[in-house]
Amino acid sequence: MKNQRKTLKKQLDKEMNHITFSKQQEVIDRLHPVSFKQKALLIWNKEIELSLLPLVAIVVVILSLGIKYNDVTPDHVAKTKDELVEIDEYRYWKGDLEKMVTRYEN
Repeated sequence: MKNQRKTLKKQLDKEMNHITFSKQQEVIDRLHPVSFKQKALLIWNKEIELSLLPLVAIVVVILSLGIKYNDVTPDHVAKTKDELVEIDEYRYWKGDLEKMVTRYEN
């Protein structure tokens, strides 16, 4: 096992010999920020881990509340100034229907 690892390591070193890392100073500067801008970029680059179950539960609660309060009930429609008129299973606002009828009668 160790001999196999050593041979693989030698082969990898041989294949990767021509590859060099040229931006060492840039990486070091990003790891150890000096200016405020560099520190802000370091904070912005953080990874956030969120648990899936609480996140899904919060989204479901928010969506269910949104659907509940956005639901238009027939009582709400009846309280409006205009009424709905149903003709052949189509619904029209009474005021709009009267305007269109008078427009085409003239």
